[in-house]
Parts: sequence; structure tokens; C-alpha cells
Amino acid sequence: FTYIVATTEKFDEKKLYKTESTILYDKDGKEFARIGSENREKITYDELSEVLVDAIIATEDSRFFQHNGVDIPRFAKATIGQLLGRQAGGASTLTMQIAKNNINGTEASGISGIIRKFKDVYVSIFQIEKSYTKQEIIELYVNDTLLGSSAYGVEQASKTYFGKSAKDLNLAEASLLAGLFQAPNAYNPFKNPEGAS
Repeated sequence: FTYIVATTEKFDEKKLYKTESTILYDKDGKEFARIGSENREKITYDELSEVLVDAIIATEDSRFFQHNGVDIPRFAKATIGQLLGRQAGGASTLTMQIAKNNINGTEASGISGIIRKFKDVYVSIFQIEKSYTKQEIIELYVNDTLLGSSAYGVEQASKTYFGKSAKDLNLAEASLLAGLFQAPNAYNPFKNPEGAS
């Protein structure tokens, strides 16, 4: 534990926030261009449809509202599986995925992968979950990820795939976006309509 704490990068909350595209409008208020390295339009928790939040929680972290950043039963099962040499993914909570993607890196194999996973646990419990509400954590999560077709975050993905805001998604549309978090290319409806269905 001491090694994990000592070698974990200092917590910098700025790393959790990604920049949005700059949107340019003409004199009539119509968008004509976006500038920025990532095509992202942020959304707040209150702007998310309830079906989208439910779909993400159901597919990514079913006990999200009950744990403190780590789902101990899932983590223990995955750790034992990995020690036995089996494919043992699926232990990361939403909070741990934020820690991995923004703070600790994505190393997944060998001893480096195990150390990184324990750093994710530490950052999740003692830094992210202590500093943010569950709703703020969901907001960080949904605004972070590339969801295929150069769309970062659920608001941009919703507009890219369905031509509407994420607050207006129905259950089928929300389910598709929730699946994109796991495999944005495999479930991209433009590139793989059968995989997306």
C-alpha cells in the first residue's frame, strides 16, 4: 500500500476535465465550424436522460451507487482470475475507469498492469470518491470517452448518431451509446450496423 501511495502521481483534478470544441456560428446563429483537437460537447448530469444513466450503470457498473469507488466482489473475482492466468476483465468501476484513463495510464499486462490497477483503486477511493458526488463522477465519465466516429462524450455521440441531444434519447438509443463505452468501433452503427443491433 505504501508503494502504491508513494508512486501514484499527485492528484490533479485538471486532468479529469477535457476541453470542448470551439463552435463557430454565423450571423444567423447557425453553426458553421468546430475547432479543436477533439470533437466534444460537454453535458451536465441534469442534462442526461434517465434511460441513458440507467443503461450506463447497468452495463458498466451495476453497484455504482452502493460502493465507494471499488466493487470489492468484482475486483476480487477478477484478481483471482488474473492470478490463475485467465482473462479476468470487468473489475473496473466507473470511478476506476476515470482514474485509469486520466491519471494512471492504461497499462494492462504483467506486474505493471497489476500495480496500475491498485493505483486505480487508491485514486478512486481516496481522491475521486472523496472529492466528487456520484452524479459528478457520472458527468466526468460520460464526457470523457471517444465513442466512435470522432465523437467524444455522450452529447457529441448522441448528435453524431441520432441527430439529437442526449437528454432526448429513448431506451434503444441510450442502450446503443452505453454499449459504445465497451467497444466503440465494434458497436459503431455507421461502421458495423449488425454489431450495433
